[in-house]
Amino acid sequence: MTVANKKKKDCCGCNACAEICPKHCIEMVADNKGFLYPKIDPIACTDCRACERVCPIDRKIRLDVPLTAFAAWSKDSRQHLASSSGGVAHVLSATIIKAGGVVYGCTSEGMHIRHIRVENLAELTKLQGSKYVQSDVCGLYKQVKADLKKDRPVLFIGTSCQVAGLKKYIKDVPDNLYLVDLICHGVPSQQMLHEHIAYVTSKQKIRQISFRKGNDIVISLAGNNFSYDANVWEDPYKDLYIKGFVDCLIYRPSCYQCHFAQPNRVSDITIGDFWGLRNAEKLPSESKNGISVLLPVSNKGMELLSATKPSLYIVERSVDEAVRGNTQLRYPSIQGRRSRLFGLLYPTFPFDIAMNLAVADHKATRKIKDFIHSLRHVC
Repeated sequence: MTVANKKKKDCCGCNACAEICPKHCIEMVADNKGFLYPKIDPIACTDCRACERVCPIDRKIRLDVPLTAFAAWSKDSRQHLASSSGGVAHVLSATIIKAGGVVYGCTSEGMHIRHIRVENLAELTKLQGSKYVQSDVCGLYKQVKADLKKDRPVLFIGTSCQVAGLKKYIKDVPDNLYLVDLICHGVPSQQMLHEHIAYVTSKQKIRQISFRKGNDIVISLAGNNFSYDANVWEDPYKDLYIKGFVDCLIYRPSCYQCHFAQPNRVSDITIGDFWGLRNAEKLPSESKNGISVLLPVSNKGMELLSATKPSLYIVERSVDEAVRGNTQLRYPSIQGRRSRLFGLLYPTFPFDIAMNLAVADHKATRKIKDFIHSLRHVC
């Protein structure tokens, strides 16, 4: 199957096919929902099949069992508070840069979420925080390969499919490339995010966006004369983009069949939130600001973690505990009827209207429950 003929559920949008093409005849083009898929120029194509060979979905990539698991958080309280979970990604990145290396990770530039190259400690703040949208990695794999040829340590942090795409593109992963994948539940498109932001801000220009505050999932928008915050745990329906993300309604089709949502991993280290951590109350009080799960998969990953130990509080736990606490380490997000309904409604209807219609029954049920609760409180 050529990349041009792939079904949407079989394409993760990793961009490896576009970057590997020797004739540069593959372009990543957005569909009507904003998800990027490869489009081949049939005139320029020489049928070399390089795009097929690099696909991490078509040609299954090796996955390995984690060696152990850790609960960890940064010893630097300022960086801990500024990061998602325990701030481990920042510590790993700082370790690589101090060794003369470079880091590739996701940042937000206004409303554009993309991967960038960072080679100094001051710029690492750009990579902090979760981004609940599929980032743009176009052109990054070539930069990674160029840095590797200079024998510099390189750290790439991304979703499992982005890491897999890079591994297939590099072919023989050298010792100086460190791969860290994030425990990912699925990705909406940037088009969805941009439509939603335009809706809630009345099209005002946004300078900054964030999706997390410590352990809380909070979408925050800031402009010159505008600010907006919505905490999904406090008010689930205040922000329908975050609601759609948390309830798995707005993901890319391939996310619901993700090959990487399992205990065996594609990277050197897997990181994420340590949900389901037992006896967390016995840990130091600093851990309350967020705890990361670390799953070292390779000896290289273990060596990198050893180098970070002076900067981390780290407690060994069982892999089984980490897997039991995080469904995405067991199976992909489930596409329920509301997700399918949203897929039928969007983009015929604007994003927020489509989401309102998709969750209308839930919103009505919640209002009824709140009304009954208020009556009981009065009585």
